[in-house]
Amino acid sequence: REELAAWSARVQKAAPDAKLEYFIDLKMDGFACALVYQDGVLQQAVTRGDGFVGEDVTANVRTLDSVPLRLRHSAKFAAFNRGRTELRGEIVMYKKDFEMLNKARAKAGQPLFANPRNTAAGTIRQLDPRLVAQRPLHFRAYDLLRDDPAEVPTHLFAYRAASALGFLNNKQTPVYRQLTAVEKFIKDWEDKRHQLPYNTDGLVIKVNDRALYVRLGVAGKAPRAAVAYKYPAEQSTTRVKDIFVSIGRTGAATPVAMLEPVVVAGSTVQMATLHNEGE
Repeated sequence: REELAAWSARVQKAAPDAKLEYFIDLKMDGFACALVYQDGVLQQAVTRGDGFVGEDVTANVRTLDSVPLRLRHSAKFAAFNRGRTELRGEIVMYKKDFEMLNKARAKAGQPLFANPRNTAAGTIRQLDPRLVAQRPLHFRAYDLLRDDPAEVPTHLFAYRAASALGFLNNKQTPVYRQLTAVEKFIKDWEDKRHQLPYNTDGLVIKVNDRALYVRLGVAGKAPRAAVAYKYPAEQSTTRVKDIFVSIGRTGAATPVAMLEPVVVAGSTVQMATLHNEGE
């Protein structure tokens, strides 16, 4: 909480005359992806990669029901069907779908997947789009970009536009003017987040005004106008039933523990890699 207050103070000091609004969004534990539309038609889907160059995953992403091949027409946002429109978001696997997938794999004698995020990331990188189409993945948008930034004045506007254009996104995206209201939202969602269909370990707070957001600039790799709030990691106790060695595509050997099923952060965990003691 102290870091949140210190961040707010820095923003207010940098923009003393601005009427600050705080936009809040729950941080999805998924696989980042950007979709590029030209004149309303999907042209390309790209992963984040190293921040400069990502992988082209267009063929795989086109198989997702939650990715429109053509933007929905909306009178209010008709301009976004002209020119270049980029949607950024997370590809997630819902917790219930992940558990059903692992049950099916166990029944078929196949190795179980470790967690929904890694499963989503590995699926999108598959070479065969038919396999991707068989797995329940969802693209949930969290940002919209245009060549003219003035067309998207606030982060809340970007969410409403994305929804009108046919995308799933979070509905728990309030805008507050007081930091005390932000803190209350954080407290309320510490337990309620487990009711969400996807995993989340925190939320992101941004200055809602995007022109001010850009004007405040970047410190290191992080924008000054945004901060991430992480909830304390949830812990549970279980028993290790067995350990086997998994050989990855590069030939790396990773020890993996088979666990008695235990619910952690809303997901049933049955496997854990053991290569990193801290995790």
